Amino acid sequence: MKKLLGIVVLGFGLVVSVNAYAKTGRGELKLSQQTMEHLMIYLHGAGNPKNPKLFKNKKNSPMVFVVSEDGEASFYYYCAYLRCTDANESYIAKLKCEKESNGSTCYTFAIKRKIVWKNSVNLNKRNIKKDELNDPFQVAQIIQELGFYDGDITQLIGINPKTGDYDPDKLITGEELKDQNKGNTVEQLEALTKLFNAGVLTEEEYILAKKKVLND
Repeated sequence: MKKLLGIVVLGFGLVVSVNAYAKTGRGELKLSQQTMEHLMIYLHGAGNPKNPKLFKNKKNSPMVFVVSEDGEASFYYYCAYLRCTDANESYIAKLKCEKESNGSTCYTFAIKRKIVWKNSVNLNKRNIKKDELNDPFQVAQIIQELGFYDGDITQLIGINPKTGDYDPDKLITGEELKDQNKGNTVEQLEALTKLFNAGVLTEEEYILAKKKVLND
């Protein structure tokens, strides 16, 4: 079963109390490439694809990121406003994550931008600072150094640090996808389709990005 990305932007009248019902993860977790890419988008506060006009070029505030203990499934919540109230988002995210995890239990990985999942390296709950977000590659290195990702971070999707949005033209290093060995047309189209099905790209963004890949 395909592991889907959860992205929900919360509105007025909500309060943040993400510790209420979801347990913090512990152990030597290894994220899949897809989950790692979801985490990068979450940390950078990508816009809401369900309402791109309202949230165009708007960075959201990460609330909670939940991941399955096998590292394959994830779900997260954003807050798009100055203040959000408590509706047990972490527990709801846990349930939604487990719906897509093939039976793997989900736990809280991050609260806001603080990595709270404890392993043998991340004992002090590493917080991703705002200035670090200016370099997505550096953020990916931090996650890898904390022991949560063993893959090749140079092959992760690109993140625009100004908007936090997915950049379909580049890898996280800033290199053009078409210049990479893994960046052929078929693989690019598959990556775009996965992001569209996961809700990261709007239909309009998906169509435009697809046309660009086919025309290059």
